[in-house]
Amino acid sequence: MFKKGVGYLLRDAIFWYLYFALFRAIFLIYNYAKIKEISFSEIFSTFYHALYLDTSMVCYILSITLLLTTIAFITGNNIFFTLNKWYVGTLISLLTLIYIAELEIHKEWGIKINAKALSYLQQPDEILNTVRPVFLFAGLAIVAVVVFIFMKAYNRFCKKEIISKKSFLQPVLLLVSTVPVLFIGIRGGFQQIPIQVSEAYFSKHNILNLASVNTGWNLINSVIENNKVLSGNPFIFYPMEQAKNTVEQIHKTDKDSTLMILNTTRPNIVLVILESWSATMIEGMGGFKGMSPHFDKLIQTGVVFDSIYASGNLSDQGMAAIFAAFPAQPYTSIITQPAKYIHLPAFNLQLKDAGYFTSYMFGGQLSYGNIKAYMYYNNFDRIQEEIDFAPHIPRAKLGVHDEYIYQRLIEDLKNDKTPFFAGVFTISTHSPYDIPDRTKYFVFNSYEDDYANAFYYADKCIGKFIDEAQKQKWFDNTLFVFIADHSHGTPKGIDRNYAEYRRIPFLLWGNVIKDEYKGLRIKKIGSQIDLAATLLKQLNMDAKKFPWSKNLLNYYCPQFAYYENTDGFGWIRPDGYYVYSHERKDIFIEKFYNPTYKDSLIKEGKSYLQILFQQYTDF
Repeated sequence: MFKKGVGYLLRDAIFWYLYFALFRAIFLIYNYAKIKEISFSEIFSTFYHALYLDTSMVCYILSITLLLTTIAFITGNNIFFTLNKWYVGTLISLLTLIYIAELEIHKEWGIKINAKALSYLQQPDEILNTVRPVFLFAGLAIVAVVVFIFMKAYNRFCKKEIISKKSFLQPVLLLVSTVPVLFIGIRGGFQQIPIQVSEAYFSKHNILNLASVNTGWNLINSVIENNKVLSGNPFIFYPMEQAKNTVEQIHKTDKDSTLMILNTTRPNIVLVILESWSATMIEGMGGFKGMSPHFDKLIQTGVVFDSIYASGNLSDQGMAAIFAAFPAQPYTSIITQPAKYIHLPAFNLQLKDAGYFTSYMFGGQLSYGNIKAYMYYNNFDRIQEEIDFAPHIPRAKLGVHDEYIYQRLIEDLKNDKTPFFAGVFTISTHSPYDIPDRTKYFVFNSYEDDYANAFYYADKCIGKFIDEAQKQKWFDNTLFVFIADHSHGTPKGIDRNYAEYRRIPFLLWGNVIKDEYKGLRIKKIGSQIDLAATLLKQLNMDAKKFPWSKNLLNYYCPQFAYYENTDGFGWIRPDGYYVYSHERKDIFIEKFYNPTYKDSLIKEGKSYLQILFQQYTDF
C-alpha cells in the first residue's frame, strides 16, 4: 500500500503540472501580440521558471489527496477515493474558471487575478457588462469542455484501485514520510524565508513573469496578503518617527508664491473626470496625431499640467484621490470601506460651505466600487446615475454614452443656482467600448484599437460639449477642470508598471483664466491628489484639510508623485523613479538619472507608503 500510495501521489502531481503548463501556454498564446517579438527560447523558459510556484501549488493540492488516500487505506473504504475525485473535480472547475477569467482581467488591467479583482464580484452586473459577450459565452463553454476533458483524463491516468482490506502501518508510514516532503515543497525549500512570488520572475518582459507565476498560488497569496492589512500596516520600513520626518521634509514648501491664474475667486466649476484617459493618447501631450483634436484645442488656450500621474489604477481609487486628495493604497481601496472613508475630507464639501451648489453625475451604475455610498456620504446637492436618465436615451452596456451625459449636464446647469460645482464622470472609454460610432478611425493592429476609437469618440463629445457650453449664460464665469480617474493601456504598448503608463491629463480651461496664462504648461511632477490644494488656493480657500495635496501653481511646490502598484508603489522625482513590489521585496524597475540620490529617493518612497498606510490603518 505504501508503493501504491506513492504512485497515486506521483501520478496526481504529474497531472497537475501538465494542467498548469497547458493554461500557461494558453495565456501566452492569448497574449501573442505581447510576446511575438520575444525569442522562443526565452518564452519557453517560462515553463522552467514556473516550476517553483507550480511545485508549491501542487504540494498544497496533494496535501488533501494524501489525507484522503491515507484514510482510504486505513479504513478500507473506497468512499474516500470518491471524495478525492469530487475534490479534484471541484478544484479543476474553480481553477479553470479562474484561469479563463484571468485572460480577460489581464487584457483590461494587466495583472494576475488577485484579491482586489475578486472584491469586484460584489458587482456582477458591472462585470457582465464589461466583459465582451463573445468572451463570456466562449469562456463558459471552454470551462465546461476543459473540466470534462480533464476529469476524463484524471479518472484514467490517476485511477485509484479498489481496495478491499484495511491496513494501518503502511498508510501511516506513507503519511509520515510524505508530509515533510509536501511541507518542503509548499514553502519552496529549507531556506529561512518561504517561497515568494519573485521566485517566478526572470525576464525583463513582464508578460513572461506573469505567465510564470502560478495563478492559483498567486490568488491564495494575494488573499493572505490582503487580509494582513486588516490587522495592521504591512509596510513598516523604518522607525515610525523617522518615516514621518521624511514625509514632512518631502512636503516642505519654503513659501507660498501661488500664481493666481483666475480673474475671479468664485467661478462656477465643472469637473470632468475622464474615464481611463492616458496622456500618451493625446497628441498635445506626446500622443497620437489626430487622436484628440478637440482636447488639443483646449490645451492651446488653457493651463495644462503635463507631468501628472494617476494615484491608482481603478475608478474608486481615482475618486478618493480627486475628491479627498488621499493617495491610493496597495491591496485595498478606502472608499469601499465606510468605516474608514468617513475620516476623509472632501473638497466639494468645502465648496458647499462657501455657497456652491454641488452635483455629481455618472452615466453608469454608481454602486461600482462603492462610489455611490461615498458620494452620498459627501452630501452633494444632486447625485445622478444611469437610472435617472430617461429610458429613451441611448445606452451602452455600462450606461449612457458620453454625448448624452454632456447634453443632460448642459440642461441641468441652466437651472442650477450659481456659483455651482458640477462633477461629471464619463463612461465611453471604459470597456467594452460599445460607442454609437463604430467607424474604425484608427487601426494600430493592437488589442487597444477599440479603446483608441472610443477615445476619439470621447474627444469629439468634449468638443460638442464645449460648443454648447459656450452658448450658456453661465459660461463666462466657469472654470472647466479635466482630469482622468486613472490611465489605460494604449497602442504604444507601455507596461502598466512604468511611470509613463500612469501619466494622465490635468487641464484647467475657461474664460475665467487670465489671458496671459492661456496656453501655459506646468511641468511640475504631481498627481490627482494635488487637484484639491491647487484648486482651493485659486479660490482663496484654505487647503489644510488636505495634507497629502500640494499646490502645483506655487513656484516652490515640491515635485513628486506616488502611485499604487497592486502590491507596492511607484515613486517619481525629477531625479528619477522606481517601482517596488512588497511581495517580491525588491525594486523591479528603476530609472535614476542621478545615482547620487538613489538611496534618498528609495527612502522617500518607502516612508511615504509607510505613513500613508499607517493613516489608512488608523482610520
